Formats: sequence, C-alpha cells, structure tokens
Amino acid sequence: MSTWDALRQTIETQLQSQIVSGGLVLGLAGVLIASLRKLPGALWSHLKRVFVVTAVIDSRSDLFHACVGWLNDLPYGRHSRYFTVIQDHRDSDADDDPEGLPRLLYSPAPGFHLFWHDRRPMWIQRDITVNLQVIETLRISALFARRRLLEGILEEIIRKAHAHVADHTRLYTADKWGEAWNLADSRPRRRIDSVVLDGDLRERLLADIDEFFARRQWYAELGIPWRRGYLLHGPPGTGKTSLAYALAGELHLKLCALSLTNPKLNDQTIAELLQKTPPRAMILIEDIDAFFAARDKQDQRIEVSFSGLLNALDGVAAQEGRIVILTTNHIERLDPALIRPGRIDLALEIGNAGSDQLRTLFLRFHPSEQVLAEQLVASCPPGRLSPARIQQVLLEVDEPAAAAARIRQLAAATDAP
Repeated sequence: MSTWDALRQTIETQLQSQIVSGGLVLGLAGVLIASLRKLPGALWSHLKRVFVVTAVIDSRSDLFHACVGWLNDLPYGRHSRYFTVIQDHRDSDADDDPEGLPRLLYSPAPGFHLFWHDRRPMWIQRDITVNLQVIETLRISALFARRRLLEGILEEIIRKAHAHVADHTRLYTADKWGEAWNLADSRPRRRIDSVVLDGDLRERLLADIDEFFARRQWYAELGIPWRRGYLLHGPPGTGKTSLAYALAGELHLKLCALSLTNPKLNDQTIAELLQKTPPRAMILIEDIDAFFAARDKQDQRIEVSFSGLLNALDGVAAQEGRIVILTTNHIERLDPALIRPGRIDLALEIGNAGSDQLRTLFLRFHPSEQVLAEQLVASCPPGRLSPARIQQVLLEVDEPAAAAARIRQLAAATDAP
C-alpha cells in the first residue's frame, strides 16, 4: 500500500469517530460564526469607501498647515462652537493693534466636525497622537462625492498657500527632536541688491549658483554628484548671513538653517536631515567654527562627530540638487578636510567695509549728500569698520554731518586690519 493510500485510510477511519468528526464540525462552525460576526464591520467599512471619500493629512506635511488655514476660513471654522485658541507669535501690525498685543488665532478643536461645503455634507476628524513626537492628523471626508472633489479642494488649498508666500522666503529649521525639517517662518523675500558688498562678490556668487542649477545634465554625464558647497568667511557683522538670505530670496529657494551645536543632533539625524531637505533648498550652517570650538572643549552636549558631518555633507547617501553654505568668523579654526575642494567649491572672504561699501551705505540713508559721502570716504581708512557697525551709526544718528563725524571717530579709534 502506498503512503498516500495509507494516509487516506487513516483520515477516513478518524472521520468515522464521532469525537473527531464532532470536533471538526464545531471548529468549522466557530470559524464561520467568527467570520459572520466580522461581516457587518467589513461591509460597513466597504460601504463607507463606496459612498464616502476621505483625504488624510498629518502635521509632518507642509500641506497640513494650509489645510488648517482653509478650515479656519470656512464659515463653519469661523463660527464653530468647539474651538481651540493659540497665540500668534508673529509681530502684530501696529496700525491694527496700537497696544502691540499678540493676535489670537481660533480654529476648530480636535474632534469630529460636520459642516456643509458647496451644498454638500462634509466632515473633518482632527486627532492628536503623542508617541516619540506629537503628530496631528486631519481627515477630510465628503459624502456621495468622487475622489476628484477632494483632489480639487486640496489643489486649490495648496495653490492659495503658495500664492500667499510667493514673494516670501520659507525658512525651515530642525524640529525639537532633530529628526525632520519644520517650516518655522515665511519672510518677505530680500532683494539681492539690498546687501551691500565690495567688488563683485555678490554677482560672482549669484552667477555661480545660477550656473549650478542650469548644469544638472552636465553633472550627470560626467558622473559628478550634483551638489555645490560654499564658504563665506570674514569678521563678524560683514553680511555673511544676510547674503545667504538674499540669495535664497533672489533665486526663489527654500532656506534650511542648521546649527551643529543643537544637542538633539547626532550622526544619524544630521544625515537624515541633509537627505530629506525640501526640493530647491539652500542649507545654511552658520558659525561652523563654533562646532569645532565645542568639539575641542569636548562638550558632552554635542553628539555630531566630525566624520558624521563629512558623511552627511557628501557621503554616498547625501542628497543631490542642493546647496550648502557655511559661514564662519574664524576660517583658521576649521579642519582642512571640511573645506577641501569637492566639499567647498567656492570660498569667498567678506571683509569689513571698503570705500565703495562705505559710500553706498551712507548714500542709502542720505541720497542727496554726495559731497559729504565723498569727504567721508576720503577721510575714513577702508577696512576699519564692519557694515553692521556703520549701519548702526546711520540708524542712530539722523543728521548727515553728525553721522559722518561719528563714523570717522569710530574708524580712527579702531586698529587697522
């Protein structure tokens, strides 16, 4: 007798046993009853997807805040009887609030909200979950609607949100856990010609970045990583950070500001941050010499290692199509491995104000004082004062001759560079 015949005969013998057959029937009945008990829930879930369309957005997406703004602007959002209140930390408009009190923002609170929109019943479920980080979720649903309805609403929301910040530079910072970029602010775009520099530094940098974005295919054909690094170095107050902001505004780039002394950063999180920068973004790492100073002091709060920083900047997993700008007041403190060619493609020294810079700054505040400006330039040695110091005098002293005299006094009291 074959093995299969023996197995079949054994099964037939067991099934003839009332105990075995009864147990089998009871088992099958249990499975059937359990399936039937789940059927109403499964049917309801399926019916919901047939008659209800739902979009899910959470707070890790930039779209989330635009959707909340859309909800707040709806008639229901403006008149909801169950709402949350937060304080707007942005500066108040002096004309709107002479006392300078902060503005309060009202929004439908977390929970379930039913409303009519374009003669259609819709509802929103707003939830907050707390785990390793706080995540807020928004579920927007519409009854008897096609998916295209919500797609159209979301596209209109993002279109209006982008129109609102079209003339703004979006500033991103690392979130409180150091794991993701958070949209921290949107500032009016700064014109590149608002940054006063000597010579053609501004034009050289702008042309270099323009060329970088235009040569993506060229980089690919040569097998070169499509990344660009810049170092701006010079004394404090010479406009290094201002130049980075103005470049981001002029080129319509997002600006991601990163501090290496952030105690929440480590080798893994900094690598993830630089891999997940928004498209067309400029990464600004200010005062990078502070990182080396903290490392030399063996500051226990700093968890980013030097090798971790280098791998994040140009390792195999480093993101392409992005620009990194480093600034420092002390280039001599930087490790040569950080600023070698390939990591830093262009280093520019931005020094104290020269004659042309002093003239331009003075005439920006006093455009009709051409003669006084020339006298000031002739009597004030170049390179003695930073542009920030000169601008401070021009802000504090309104009278042109007194401002010029004060600048001469400060320059004379400052050692030559």
